[in-house]
Amino acid sequence: MNPLNFLNLKSNVIFAVCCLLMLAQCATFRASEMQSWKASRDSWNSSYSGAVRQSESDEAVQRKGQQPAAAAKKPSKQRQQPSKGAKQSDKPSPSSSSAAQGQHAEALLGEIITEEMWDELFPNRLRRGADGESDFYSFTAFAEAAKRFPNFLHEGSEVQRRRELAAFLAHLSQETGGFRYLEQITVTRSYSVANKEYPPVEGKDYHGRGPMQLSYNYNYGQFSSAYFGDKNVLLNNPELLATDSVASFGSAIWFWMTAQPPKPSCHDVMAGSWQPGSMDADANRVPGFGLTLNIINASQCGKASEHAQRRYDIYDRYCKYFGATKGDGCDCINQLPYGKKSF
Repeated sequence: MNPLNFLNLKSNVIFAVCCLLMLAQCATFRASEMQSWKASRDSWNSSYSGAVRQSESDEAVQRKGQQPAAAAKKPSKQRQQPSKGAKQSDKPSPSSSSAAQGQHAEALLGEIITEEMWDELFPNRLRRGADGESDFYSFTAFAEAAKRFPNFLHEGSEVQRRRELAAFLAHLSQETGGFRYLEQITVTRSYSVANKEYPPVEGKDYHGRGPMQLSYNYNYGQFSSAYFGDKNVLLNNPELLATDSVASFGSAIWFWMTAQPPKPSCHDVMAGSWQPGSMDADANRVPGFGLTLNIINASQCGKASEHAQRRYDIYDRYCKYFGATKGDGCDCINQLPYGKKSF
C-alpha cells in the first residue's frame, strides 16, 4: 500500500473513533443529567411528610391571618368585596362569555403545560378526595378552574408566563406536599374571626383547605362571592373546598389573582405589571418570586428560613422544567414582611 494512502486511512479511522467517543460521551452526559433530575424529583417527592405539613399548617396563621385592610376599622366595600376591589380581569369569567374565553384559555395553557407533564411532576398526588372523587388534584380539574380566570398565565411574555406557572406550582407543591394533602393536618381552632362583611357561621370550621390551603372565614366569603356569586355558599359550606376539585383549584387561582391592599396580586408581580411604590421600595420589596412568598407567607421573609428555602428550591426546579429563567428577586430574605412596620 502506498504510504500516503495508509496515512490517510489511519487518519480517517482515528477521526471516526474520536467522533464515536464524543457521541458516546454526549449520550452518557444526557442520560446522567436526566437521571439526576429524576432522582432529584423523586427525592423531593419523598421528602414531604406529615411533619412538613404540620409545620406548614402553623404558617397558615401568618399567611392568611391578615384580614382585608379596612376590616379592622370602618369596613370598605372596595377592599372587602373582591368583585370591586380586584381588577375586572381578576374575577372569574362570567358565564355569558365563558365558552369562548375558556377555549382560548385552554389553548394558551396547553402551550406551557400538558396533562403528561402534570403527571410527571406530581406522580404521587392525592388520588381520592373527601367525597371519594378519583384523582382530586387532576390536571383536568386544574385546567377547568383556570378557564374561569382568563388572565391567569396569559399575560406577559412567554418566559414570564412559564415563570409564573413555576411560581404558582412551587407554592402549591409546598402547601400540599406535592398535592398529597387536601386539608390542613393539625387543626387546633376554627379560624373564625369577627367580620361584618363575611361573618363566620356557628359550628363551621375555616381551616386550610385546597391547593393554597385557603383559611379564615373572610377569605372563604370573598372567594365564594367571586366564584359562586354568593358569599354564603362557602360560609355555610366551607367543606366544599375538600369535595369539589374544580372549586378547590379555583380558590388557589383566585387567591393568586386577587390583590389585597397593601399587597399586590401574585399574578401582577410575576406577569411584570406591578412595580413597587415608595413604601414597597423602602421595604426592599421588589418584583420576583420572593415577593409572592411575602404576599402568601410573610412570616418566612426578612430572614433566612428553612421553609422559604424549600420554596426557592422548588421554584428553581420548576423553572428549569418549564424552560424559563428564574428572573430577579427570587428570595425575600432582605424584604420587610407585610404586616411589619420596620425591620
